[in-house]
Amino acid sequence: MANTERLNALQKVRTARNAVQEARAQSNLPAQAQVALTELFTALDDLEDTLILEELQGKIQQIKQDSQDLAQQAAKIKAVSAKLAKEMALVAEAAKAVDGLAQILATAASSGLL
Repeated sequence: MANTERLNALQKVRTARNAVQEARAQSNLPAQAQVALTELFTALDDLEDTLILEELQGKIQQIKQDSQDLAQQAAKIKAVSAKLAKEMALVAEAAKAVDGLAQILATAASSGLL
């Protein structure tokens, strides 16, 4: 059942259940009518619960799918990050080598070797 149809059905069931509940409150009802209304109220209440649970099941499925999508995105980011970690390590290594060269050149320059 489509979400809009389910929500419309749920609203109609609630409206009917509330009307039956009000009718049950009438003090001048014969016992048979009271029993019939109580059974009808219970049936409508059960139907409402079923419709709500169907809605929740749909949401649960969507949440599960969203969770799987997030996990896939996280895995992609982790893979990219792992790939970049290699490059970043190479860049850091190059920076360290250039820093070492700069220190050697600075020492040589201050000693008059350059």
